[in-house]
Amino acid sequence: MRVAVIGGGIAGLSAAHELLRRGADPVVLEACARAGGKVGTRIEGGYLSEDGPNFLARPLDALLDASELRDDVVTPQPPMTRWIHLDGRVLRAPGLSLLARAGVGRALLEPLFAKPLRDDMPLGDFLERRLGRRAGGLAAAVMSAGVYAGDPAALSARDAFPSLGALAGKGSLIVNAFRRPKGPRSGIWTLRRGLGALADALALALHGRVRLGAAVGRLSPAQGGWSVQGERFDGVVLAVPAAAAADLTHGFAPKFAHAARQLRSAPVTVVHLGLRQGAVPRGFGMIDADGTLHAVGTLLPSSMLPGRAPDGRALVTAICGGARHPERAALPDGELVSAVMADLRATWGVRDTPEYVRVVRWDAAIPQYAPGHRDRVREARKLLAGLPRLELAGAAWDGVGVPDVALSGAAAAARLVP
Repeated sequence: MRVAVIGGGIAGLSAAHELLRRGADPVVLEACARAGGKVGTRIEGGYLSEDGPNFLARPLDALLDASELRDDVVTPQPPMTRWIHLDGRVLRAPGLSLLARAGVGRALLEPLFAKPLRDDMPLGDFLERRLGRRAGGLAAAVMSAGVYAGDPAALSARDAFPSLGALAGKGSLIVNAFRRPKGPRSGIWTLRRGLGALADALALALHGRVRLGAAVGRLSPAQGGWSVQGERFDGVVLAVPAAAAADLTHGFAPKFAHAARQLRSAPVTVVHLGLRQGAVPRGFGMIDADGTLHAVGTLLPSSMLPGRAPDGRALVTAICGGARHPERAALPDGELVSAVMADLRATWGVRDTPEYVRVVRWDAAIPQYAPGHRDRVREARKLLAGLPRLELAGAAWDGVGVPDVALSGAAAAARLVP
């Protein structure tokens, strides 16, 4: 079976490897000059910076084996100090000052108020009901910022955070967290040469089946299969963002295209700064719970990982914008860099001028799973059911983390070629 995989991000690459394993003949069509989508790495001037994610939180055994990069896995080294920007102050997490401000006493009463979650609802509303306004609001702000650069008032409690939804469906979050079987902890990890090395190696391992600079603008059913830019295929994996999927399908599946256009993503601009090593603290990074800084989250990659900055220098990565403040992601480069530096001065006392600056922009960086997301995805897939072999894969549908996206691609391939 000859299959067009439209989109060469991690979902598309994962789908192609699974199709190949199942005996199909995949061809990956990627519009950009490199595969990987938002998973990319640049090395210049002694700095190693990521286009998108810096770490992965779950294993990717199949793709590590396919890319032959298992020996390149590295884990962050201590200190792993995390800070929360709350009420205009920078507080160590966890710490007594943070716990006092968070209203932890009310949160511990959660089992008395808990009822199983039956209907999905916004994350902020859910956690405030369970943990109290102060603790719940803080938890929702940190969770939504750290994963989605999102708005806790708009994100789903159940579908944006499946582990939370599973606990809530049983009743008390606290009681069921203690009852949950303890499996092996995988921890976060990355690759010695950056996560972009994974995408590059996966594309290389497909042995010429990846076409770069191959934008797809025409897709239509044809004789029991598909015509993709006039080329005949037996099946298609759509591994592109929801808006792109809508553009490709509106001619033959207008109801699906309409449904896909309702799914929203948040813009993010990533600002990488090279500073003197002693100018910033050592640790993991900071989350802005107030929503007053230009960066939703700030990471300190060179504090934890080898080879991220030259000797005597530090790499700081600021993730700016997001769903609550998309206007910040749209600021011009110079204005945004100046604003991030002003925030670093106010929070960590940074006085240096950066010797290295790199800005990466993503207009639709992270899908925002609103309440009822999985039901909308289920209905969207039903709207494609009467067509020839066509499957959806990617962050718009099945989870925004890189491991989720990889699983989504592999699952799409398995449905296409059982």
